[in-house]
Amino acid sequence: MEREKSLRLAQTPAEWLIWSRLRSAQLGFKFRRQHELLGYIVDFVCMERRLIVELDGSQHVEQAGYDEVRTKAFSALGFRVLRFWNNDVLERTDDVLESICAALAEALPPLPNPLPRQRRGRGSRDVAARSASVLNFSPNVEHGASAQQSANAEHSASAEHKASAEHKANFSGSTNGKLPLAQAGLGERAGERGRHVGLRNTLELRASLYTLIRAFFAERGVLEVETPVMSAAANTDPNIESFSTSFSGHVDAGARERWLRTSSEFAQKRLLAAGIGDCYELGRVFRNGEAGRRHNPEFTMLEWYRVGWDHRQLIDETIALVQRALGLGGTVAEVYTTTYRDLFIDAVGFDPMAADEQQLRRALHGMRVHDEGLGRDDRLDLLLTHRIQPAFPAGRITVVYEYPASQCALAKIRADDPPVAERFELYVGQHELANGYHELTDAAEQRARFERDNARRRSRGLAELPLDENLLKALGSLPDCAGVALGIERLLMAMTGSEDIRTVLAFPFGVA
Repeated sequence: MEREKSLRLAQTPAEWLIWSRLRSAQLGFKFRRQHELLGYIVDFVCMERRLIVELDGSQHVEQAGYDEVRTKAFSALGFRVLRFWNNDVLERTDDVLESICAALAEALPPLPNPLPRQRRGRGSRDVAARSASVLNFSPNVEHGASAQQSANAEHSASAEHKASAEHKANFSGSTNGKLPLAQAGLGERAGERGRHVGLRNTLELRASLYTLIRAFFAERGVLEVETPVMSAAANTDPNIESFSTSFSGHVDAGARERWLRTSSEFAQKRLLAAGIGDCYELGRVFRNGEAGRRHNPEFTMLEWYRVGWDHRQLIDETIALVQRALGLGGTVAEVYTTTYRDLFIDAVGFDPMAADEQQLRRALHGMRVHDEGLGRDDRLDLLLTHRIQPAFPAGRITVVYEYPASQCALAKIRADDPPVAERFELYVGQHELANGYHELTDAAEQRARFERDNARRRSRGLAELPLDENLLKALGSLPDCAGVALGIERLLMAMTGSEDIRTVLAFPFGVA
């Protein structure tokens, strides 16, 4: 008991956040935290549904064998184990909760060994009906959004309830410790004919979008290119995790360890440095750990670059492409553009470039956020994603530009007062579709940013990743240009009015 108590008192921010959603049977079932089971201490367990939820930090990379032994021991007693990285909990809380709800709704497997009879009373009513209502949580309200946002959530409650019930019905199969995904989010599910019709419609719409994109760039003389999917370098961004693999051929062929690209950006910039001019690539990219209603670990990205342009010129072209794509479904969207600074002033009443820590903390009040370990940009991101972004009107194209210099990523910094990153993001409704920069061409500055990324990774207990030395060598020849990456599945969701990425995929991750 003393060990369990000490662990409860030393909760990590991720554990605190999940417990704030599991405690007091908020999901309809009682969970226990830091509970002893078979001599092990599990993070969270629901005895009634035989479900264990484990949150892992970077140390678990080195103790995979130990974790596997634990999981087998729990499975022998009929327990299912869901594992999530701490970063996923902090950055994709809603997806993690959705996965837990889906696991609660699954039929229990046969008991390999006798266990006490499930108790009656609280939590004993129909599981599927309960989970349908549980899945219908609103991130606006859960995170303590404003009264206006709560009113918006209430206004759309009936539609959300229907979507949640349908979404719950799509979950099937074992989670195997991963985010559970639908067998297929493809139109009708009443019989094989309905599935085939839905699948064909999905594939035809994607094909039409690809044709539109290629025609759009052909009109403008932008060259389509194709670059490697595997690289000897990785993305150092601490908020993005790369898949890795190993080459088994002879050592003279190249580096043994390889990473699947998270975008085609680095390779395309090398082509630009070689002088090919304006170019675009439409291809698959990969991000580890990102799965749920808005993420799939494998997805399609459109990325293009315009030589001699800045980010403001590229904003106009990005809007034109998105408008044309929405037009495939007969939709014309209103466009609203704003600076990052004005967006915050209008939405939360203070200047994000000048706000002190106390102002940011007060603005986060009521959002059930554990403040420990959060930096200034972390707080700004939470305000944007959990308070401001959910209020963007459905169907509207919103463009936000001129970000704080501390959020520059690979963008140039302009020496305003205060300095700003020449960067933009484009949304349709509440969903981010595109992220663009007036591209940095300073190799020394880019190396320093990569090294700062690795320092942040170390501070979070993540592995450092190799820098892309080929890109750094090429940056000295990179022409002045602007580039943008746009998620194709997010665009298809906007075109169809879907809230679930699985509805626009032929085979989602769970059944791929």
